[in-house]
Amino acid sequence: MTLPLIHEAFRAVAGRRPDAVAVVHGDVRVTYRELDAWSDRLSVGLVCGPGSVVPVVLPPGPELVAVLLAVLKRGAAYAVLDPAWPDERLRRVAELLPGQVAATPHPAFPARVAGPALFSGDAAMVFFTSGSTGEPKAVLSPHRGTTRLFDGCTFAEFDESTVMNVSAALPWDAFALELWGVLTTGGTAVLADERPLMPAGLRAAVSVRGVNTVFLTTSLFHLIVEEDVEAFAGLRTVMVGGERLSPSHAARFLEEHPDVRLVNGYGPVESTVFVLSHDVRVADVADEVPLGRPVPHTSVVVLRDGRVCAPGEVGELCVAGEGLASGYLGDDALTAAKFVVVDLPGGPTRVYRTGDLGSVGVDGLFRFHGRADRQVKVRGHRVEPTGIEHLAVVAGVRRAVVVPVRDETGACVALALFHTGHVPGLVDRLRADLPAYSVPDHVVEVEAFPLLGNGKTDTRALLDLLPRAEPGGDGSDAVVAEFASVLGVAVDRDASFFESGGTSLAAIRLCTRLGRRFGRPVPVSRLVRTPTAAGIAAWLASEPVSESGVVDVAELTPMQHGFLVRHLVSGADPENHCPLVWRITGALDADALVAAVSATHRAHGYLSGRYTADEEAVVVPGNREVEFVFSPDLDVELRRPLRLADGVVWRAVLTSVGPSEWLFGVVVHHVAFDGWSQHLLARSLSAGYRGGVVDAGPSPIEAVSASRALVDDLPGQREYWREALRDLPSLVLPPGGDPGPDLVAVPLSGAAVERFSRGRLPVVVDAVARALAAHTGQRDFGIGVPVAHRSSDVLSRVIGCLVDMVCVRVGGDPVAAVEAALAHADVPVAEVSRLVRRGRDPLYRVIVVAQDSPPAELDLPGCVVTREGGHDLGWPMADLLVELDVADGVLRVSRSPLAVSSSTVDAVVKGVVAFLEA
Repeated sequence: MTLPLIHEAFRAVAGRRPDAVAVVHGDVRVTYRELDAWSDRLSVGLVCGPGSVVPVVLPPGPELVAVLLAVLKRGAAYAVLDPAWPDERLRRVAELLPGQVAATPHPAFPARVAGPALFSGDAAMVFFTSGSTGEPKAVLSPHRGTTRLFDGCTFAEFDESTVMNVSAALPWDAFALELWGVLTTGGTAVLADERPLMPAGLRAAVSVRGVNTVFLTTSLFHLIVEEDVEAFAGLRTVMVGGERLSPSHAARFLEEHPDVRLVNGYGPVESTVFVLSHDVRVADVADEVPLGRPVPHTSVVVLRDGRVCAPGEVGELCVAGEGLASGYLGDDALTAAKFVVVDLPGGPTRVYRTGDLGSVGVDGLFRFHGRADRQVKVRGHRVEPTGIEHLAVVAGVRRAVVVPVRDETGACVALALFHTGHVPGLVDRLRADLPAYSVPDHVVEVEAFPLLGNGKTDTRALLDLLPRAEPGGDGSDAVVAEFASVLGVAVDRDASFFESGGTSLAAIRLCTRLGRRFGRPVPVSRLVRTPTAAGIAAWLASEPVSESGVVDVAELTPMQHGFLVRHLVSGADPENHCPLVWRITGALDADALVAAVSATHRAHGYLSGRYTADEEAVVVPGNREVEFVFSPDLDVELRRPLRLADGVVWRAVLTSVGPSEWLFGVVVHHVAFDGWSQHLLARSLSAGYRGGVVDAGPSPIEAVSASRALVDDLPGQREYWREALRDLPSLVLPPGGDPGPDLVAVPLSGAAVERFSRGRLPVVVDAVARALAAHTGQRDFGIGVPVAHRSSDVLSRVIGCLVDMVCVRVGGDPVAAVEAALAHADVPVAEVSRLVRRGRDPLYRVIVVAQDSPPAELDLPGCVVTREGGHDLGWPMADLLVELDVADGVLRVSRSPLAVSSSTVDAVVKGVVAFLEA
């Protein structure tokens, strides 16, 4: 079988699914059609071809992906380099690459003229790993090395439903796994700016972007398990690799997430990502987790003294198959030493000698037994200690020894460099010459090296020279204590975290622990800007705090999180503005109304807060007064953008429409408001206008605590949704684009209102389901129904967004279906969608709302006040929205005009009315 080229596989997907989303980066979404055309345009301007390697130095984003495709379409190979590498390393790498152009604005890469093609064939990309001399090794990988992984893939589901986070280091082969795994199979690549991925970032990727598949270095996986194991909730597959997988961490993960597939992957970069994989089971964690069995188009043998080892015998793991690299660029001698031809039962075979020791059992599972040399994996990268030692000696030290620092699981978590001979600026020199992941975390000058009885260096004695952390204090010393706990050494308040040995993974661990200890997110970006304990303590002290001394920060619900992210992305989102308008006639006291609005603002934390999504989506106390606008154009002010990050969450508008007659409107962003909140807001405004005390509603933190106290049996509820929505068909509606009305409002007869009042939600759901079945011919589909989480005294008094959605599967008993859905409503709908693996296919296209909240009656003494309608600000939250309000007896059906035809609106209106009046 001939494996496809990467760009050919991508083009095949673009032909099948041109309008599917290929890449997401922040607020940018690029379809397969757009990405294909973009890369075609770029390829025209590239002067390169087969045999050349194009260095690409661009930050993560759609442009990077388009450039990589353009290079591949020209027949050349690419080498993605990290823009954060030191300039000297970038220049040395440039000298290794036979190319003609550089796709980068970086000054280390001047424009090149066409040169001779040094390589031919199907080379696709170059990966970099450290060498024994300190110089980077450039590994040339062919197209088939990547595409083989996804042809009959055994270690993950790569298909049109896959949404994968792309957060691996750009020069690493895992980046190819994340990017091409989805773009050659029809999924969506979500490009992350946060590298490495923090637990909060993982939560956001899952809840906001719909990510269902991730790859993590083993160290990062261990960290998230330790610090926030619930962050994995909602994922379909978690792949880990790069280092030994700790059985205890795997066990804890499986206990918390029994339905998430955990895959242990193994493979050197010389054979592109994985050569072995294993689905980790509970039975595996009693001992060492196996490396697994070979992935597609790959074979692995265990060799010792040139022969194949017997089952259980330890030897060197050697890899063969389509994944093998062509070799090392510019190093024929090393290529010949590592890529050798051996006699196997099937005949002479080219293999790569990994240097790893392993065995294979009679069950066909491979197991790891350590390294045959000093090479270590740290922070997900393979590092040659001899290379670092060589650079240190070049810098002027007499002798240098690099020793891995291991944690309790045996994984290498840091590097320590011990040296004789004083060399000022040694650390700066190493940072200039080495990638960040291989810069030693500890650099210690010694008088002489301690020796063992056999004359070898006593590395254990060297490690004992590293300073150990003293127990930290509490109170004002809490930040210092957390620094010391993570670093494993005593630290001064003014010492830099990173200069004290802090790594990127350690930074994630520290920020997670600080956030948990102080009750508010501490972004890694803040630690980078303020890397000392004193600086972080001062920053924490400058934030608003409650009377208890803890920052008054409350996590948002998944629904609120979604509203916030859409707002931050679009900036202007009037469709998420919730307007209330009253007509006032009489002797209005405008000053009293302004005072009532201000008092209401101060009394309710969700209205006066600031909303951020830096590391986690939260609301914190704000200090901005509410906007009260006197304007002749009410609708313009209701539609004018709010600014959640600045604390502009709502706005009040007063418009004079005649003698002693006004329109008074408020608009609140949906992140802080729902249907139940309407009457609470009206009641608060009424009390404030009369000069009475405006009762302070429960704070956001109290609301979060009360909501959590009501959650029960989440595992059981998740299982219900898996079964209830298994194989749920999508509802197919006639597309829109026609000039018909987008909203139809029909007053119901008394008999219809009476029937609705008796049956409420199940009656309306049944009526809508019947109308859609008659219109489309479908009987089995989902309908979205809002559910208010207010079943306690505390929650009933909160002005805020305490709603989520449930999906009711219609076609059977409507009462039973609605009651069952509401009984399992503690699982957020975003998580439900992931549990049933819908990918980008929504659970429902229709939302049914049966409004039965108390009416929002504004009581202003001396005035006659009535509610005003007709101030809708945007398209509905779903393709089709059906609302029935018992207070006014009006049926409203609205559509997204491009998604649903006006004939569908008409059919639903007629069907629902006929059903209710029958």
